[in-house]
Amino acid sequence: MLIGKFAQKYNVKTDTIRYYMELGLLIPKKKKHYYYFDKTCEEDMKLVTELKKYRFSLQEINKFLSFKRVTLLANKEDLTFLIQMLKEKKEELTHNVKDMANSIQDIELKMQELNRLHPIEAESKGLPFDFLPLLYCPRCQVSLDLKNTSTRIQQIYMGELFCSCGYTAKIHEGIVLTEHLNKRSVNPHYIYDIEMLKIIQSSFISLSEKCSLRLKEHLLSQDLAHKVVMETHIDTYVFLNKYISELNEDAFYIFCGSTLPMLKILKMKIEKINPNLKILYLLNSGLDLPFKHGNIDFVIDSYSFNEYSLFNCSLPMEFLYPYLHKDSKIIGSSFYYKKNTKSLINMKNFYPNSYPSNLHSYFIEENLKIGDYKVIEKEDIGSTTNLGGYIKYHVPGEEAYFFSYLATK
Repeated sequence: MLIGKFAQKYNVKTDTIRYYMELGLLIPKKKKHYYYFDKTCEEDMKLVTELKKYRFSLQEINKFLSFKRVTLLANKEDLTFLIQMLKEKKEELTHNVKDMANSIQDIELKMQELNRLHPIEAESKGLPFDFLPLLYCPRCQVSLDLKNTSTRIQQIYMGELFCSCGYTAKIHEGIVLTEHLNKRSVNPHYIYDIEMLKIIQSSFISLSEKCSLRLKEHLLSQDLAHKVVMETHIDTYVFLNKYISELNEDAFYIFCGSTLPMLKILKMKIEKINPNLKILYLLNSGLDLPFKHGNIDFVIDSYSFNEYSLFNCSLPMEFLYPYLHKDSKIIGSSFYYKKNTKSLINMKNFYPNSYPSNLHSYFIEENLKIGDYKVIEKEDIGSTTNLGGYIKYHVPGEEAYFFSYLATK
């Protein structure tokens, strides 16, 4: 019997049969270029199938077969040895069943414990009055006016921001909402989306976590009192919230994202962990930010520059640098592919309006150069060949390289 028919008879793939041959579980005769499976192979295959049903590993099956082939099971002692192997496997499985039963019981208790938990709803915060001097028209660079406001305890919950030039924005439930200048630049996916969390690979999360730890070290080593710290394009990933309990309460924090559900979830999480922080949440898909120029002290790049340049054929610093000043710092992380990879081609197919050098090794330096910024510290974090379905343009098997950096003028 040839390999194809043999595989079909035992309802396995031919690759499985070849693997069994490689391990020595099956030893067919070879005539010219073809393998022929005889009665002995059938007996071995039946035994392999039976032992797999008993949850024997292939290594254990190999040992079982080897003993059978050597001894031919010619006497009682030979059979006793095989019976002992079966007895040991039975004891192992019995132990596993007990362990699994205990684990199931533990899981049930944990589920009951979690069901009893009722997280205390934190009081929803508004936009702190402290941010009003920062709110400027992005076109005219004059202070924005307010009308139809709902305020409480030095916070704005509802209101309208406007400029004489026609620029408008809204404050809704404490979040500043601006109009998206380019609907195509709105990312429909975000990190807190449950469906997205299901397909994110642990390697992406692990490397991102390592990046965020380096970011934390850089940021917390700075004097943040009365400084403005901004993280834009937080939809793909957000760093600052991980260390919200450790952040300086005298600083001002800004989170910008293009999806309102993401901002609402982030706001709710932060208000539970550290309600005393002064935070402005901004819905904005571009970088036409309603802030006064020269007032941002720290920019957090949580793949933010990559995210912006997926949807825009421009570099983020072209629009961001007016908001910075000579002592501003950029702390961030990014990842890239080596040139001529299929993932880079995929990026252009998925995002035809993306910037050409995005996700290349030199992208960050090219972007920073516009604002006369230079990377003064850089650390290679690691790499992975599997970013999961969350990063749609990634081709499994191709290496994505992650790094963190600190940039100044």
